Formats: sequence, C-alpha cells, structure tokens
Amino acid sequence: MQIIGENVDRLITVEMRTKNIPARGMIRQLYEAARRKLNVNSLTLFAAQKIIEHVKRNDTVFILTGCANPPLLPHGETDGPMGAASLARALCLGLGAKPLFVVGERDINPIKQCTLAVGLGVEDYEIVKRARNTACIMPFPYFDVTSAKAAKELLDKYEPKAVFSFETMGPNIKGELHSILGFNLTASLPKLYHVFQEANSRGILTIAGLDGGNEIGSGVVEEEVRKVTPYGNACQCPCKSGNACCISADVSIPAGSSNWAAYGVAAMLGFLLKKPDLIQDANTERRMLEACVMTGAVDGITFRPVPMVDGTWDATNQGLVTILRNIVENGLIEEELGRAADGY
Repeated sequence: MQIIGENVDRLITVEMRTKNIPARGMIRQLYEAARRKLNVNSLTLFAAQKIIEHVKRNDTVFILTGCANPPLLPHGETDGPMGAASLARALCLGLGAKPLFVVGERDINPIKQCTLAVGLGVEDYEIVKRARNTACIMPFPYFDVTSAKAAKELLDKYEPKAVFSFETMGPNIKGELHSILGFNLTASLPKLYHVFQEANSRGILTIAGLDGGNEIGSGVVEEEVRKVTPYGNACQCPCKSGNACCISADVSIPAGSSNWAAYGVAAMLGFLLKKPDLIQDANTERRMLEACVMTGAVDGITFRPVPMVDGTWDATNQGLVTILRNIVENGLIEEELGRAADGY
C-alpha cells in the first residue's frame, strides 16, 4: 500500500514548468515539507484514507475551484476545474457521495463542462439528493461583506462531510489574494477561502491541491513558500507581505499542477476501494480538456485557450492518468497474486 502511494506521489510531483516561470524548482520542496508536517510517507494515500473514513454514501462534499479574473483569465484556466471534476467523479462512483462545486460566477461554465465531460450529470441540489452520479454547482459571492456570511450559511444548510480545494486562490497574512507572480488579485476573485476557514473551524475534513503556494491549503507549508518561492515573502503589490497563502488544510498536496493532486487522490481512492477506474482514462482526460478550453479557459502559462495545463501538453496529461491507472491496477494484481501464493 505504501509503495503504491509513494509511486503515485512521485509521479504527480514531477515538475514541467517553463523557463520563464520564476517559481520553477519548488514543487518537490513544498511536497517534502507537507509530508514532514503530517509525518506520512504518501500524501495521496493519507488523503484517500481520510476521505474513506469521513465520507459515506449520500454524504455531501464541497469542492472549491476557479481563479477566473479579467483580463488575463476572464474564464479561468485549465488547471483546477479538471481536477475538481475528476475527484467528484471518483467520490460519486467510489463512495456514492454528493459533490457540490462552490465556485465564483465566472468559473461556472468551465466546471460544468468538465463535469459533463468526465461523465457526471450537473443538476439542482434537489435532484442531486435523489439521483446517482450527479453534481451541483453553487455560485459564490465575490465580496467580503457577504462571502463570510455566505460561507456559514452554506455549511449550515448542506453540512458537508469534507471540503476540497484545487487551484483556489487564498489570502496572505494581510487578507490579500495574489497571483503566482505576486500581483494583487483581491478585487477580482471570489473569497472562497471563507468556506475553507469555516470548515476548518468546525472540524470538517479539508483537503487541498496546490502548485504555487498562493492557493488555499498552502498555510501548511507557508514558511517554506516564503523561503523557496520568488514572491512568497515579498509580493509585487503595496501590501509587501508576500503571496504565501495562510489558509491551512488537514491534508495539503503540492503537485506539478493542482489537477494532478486531485488525480493522485482519485487514483488512491481507486486502489483502496479496489476500483482502478476511479481515475479517468486517457480519452476522458482529453474530452475534459477540450471541453474546458471550449468555455474560454486558458493554459496558465501561455494565457491562450489551447489544450494545455500549466504548459503541459494534452498528450502528457493523458499519459499521466494512464500511468496512474496502471500503477493502481498492477498494485491490485500484486495483492491477488500474493493471496494466491499463500495457498501453495
């Protein structure tokens, strides 16, 4: 089990950032720091174990994602919605959970199309409660004056058993939200972190995927983000307090992209539940990426609506999910062979 988890972690933390990104070379450092904080050998295995422990059939879960903000990302980017949809699929098919995506208004279309492409329905919550393999999208207000109250109301009403976040910008110690390059985005992003903070305060399981240190969940490794990222300790805005997000999670998973963190957790759910198809196949991955791009979501490196995720090609992402699935399937075959060998 540990070997499978370690191999999955190793794969999703391979970094492929382009030369012009100053944060290149930091993913493994943040990953190792997160692993030390939890004292575990595999973050994806630990996350999957926690999910199985906390989430049962028909339980509601929240999944946060989205970083749409004009002018560069008017419809968001391809990193985030795909990972959110992938994990929602795994939670539906594996545990019978009821996923609710909590996103800003500009991110609704990308997450909807990714979810449909991955093979789940998108319906109102009243239908989701009674149907299988469907998810609901909950728009979240943008402004601080309403978002803290809205977060409490959402958790009171839906009582999620777990809250996830993938590529969702979170605040620094002064409450300011930043890009990976240290520019201030506070005025243009929904304050989804209030949902995560409220979940943390209530003892609800929280799991986050991140790749820059400015996203929700980075509080677990905030000290390391300030040390190893170019703008972690000093941003390019007047607050001068860095882009390191101070919001923690029960399990934070730094990865080559936030999508990959979600894929790793889905793969380990597949392993633990003995359902390797909980991680999508290559064709579904391609379909998701195409659907996401057609909504106007862009690659986070080129800022173009092309089939890439943070500079990684479509074929690369298809290859990654294929390898994850192969790791899980072979891990399960090894278990069967081991049991057979006991009979001799």
